[in-house]
Amino acid sequence: MNFQKYTDKFIAGTLLPFMPRSVSPNQVTWLRIISLPFIFYLLVKENYLSGLILFSISALTDALDGAMARTRNQITELGKILDAVADKGLIFLVAFIFIPRYFGWTLLVWLILLEALNAAMAYWSKRKIRINPGANWAGKIKMIIQCAAFIMIFIGLFSPSDFWLKYAYLLLWLSLFFTLLQAFLYPRTRQQSRHA
Repeated sequence: MNFQKYTDKFIAGTLLPFMPRSVSPNQVTWLRIISLPFIFYLLVKENYLSGLILFSISALTDALDGAMARTRNQITELGKILDAVADKGLIFLVAFIFIPRYFGWTLLVWLILLEALNAAMAYWSKRKIRINPGANWAGKIKMIIQCAAFIMIFIGLFSPSDFWLKYAYLLLWLSLFFTLLQAFLYPRTRQQSRHA
């Protein structure tokens, strides 16, 4: 499933023309990392409108920096590490603030456990066997679902209806399925790797 190919093509045709060549993907990733304490501050102060805007921009840079790196041949080992730190930081920051408050601790504990499993499987795969690129599409879908869920929570804060929170809750549980799927898509057997 070449999900990444289509998203890269879309971003390359819509957003990348506005990004100067002098801006590197790593700089965009650093921007996402730098935004984290500001998002945290806004949420703690319950300035949810500004928090929503900054979170949305930060989440958008996740797709942007990856597409830039791949389409402009600027992939680096540092970039891979920074991207993972930025992604996990953004999701866990908002998760720790919102999930216990609106959905209880059980969902948050499952999120932490499955992300830990995911990280362990990724590390093991890199050390022992070739990584299956299929894990990437599951991870991308997971990230999109989680970001959509958190945006729904933000919207729910301004709505008298529980509609947005109810569907955010369902999306977060759905994201756990893709987290688990991503973890088990990483490994390929040694025999498969030889024939790849």
